[in-house]
Amino acid sequence: MFKSDQEPNYVKTLQGIANAIEALKNEFPQLKDFSASENLDQKRLVISYQFHTHEPERRVGWTGGVPNPDDDGIWFYIDFHEPGSMAQIHTQPVTIPLAFGKKRVSFLILEGQKTKRVGAYMMNILKKQGIQQRELGE
Repeated sequence: MFKSDQEPNYVKTLQGIANAIEALKNEFPQLKDFSASENLDQKRLVISYQFHTHEPERRVGWTGGVPNPDDDGIWFYIDFHEPGSMAQIHTQPVTIPLAFGKKRVSFLILEGQKTKRVGAYMMNILKKQGIQQRELGE
């Protein structure tokens, strides 16, 4: 952990998250192509992954702007970003408020109808890495 007046190492934390997701590959077939080194963008502070997806059928809401999973697929996006970011992916009204250090955390996931659900496992990974469910300033 880090002291509240000290900025955490965001890249190191995302690397830990990516490594933990990669460790789930044997248990969740939809993660078989996930690679911590390939799916983590250290400069942008983003982990993103898609497996067996297609273009969205509807163009409404955030799900209309990202790949949608086939029945056996998955799409997810995790990032650390500035609290005032106005990027469309950061301005979604119905998300869990997550924070780490002085940054907001986005965790968006779409899972196929016939996949073994991995979302709760991923949320636990985030919590173990110090991501907290809170608004910034709390």
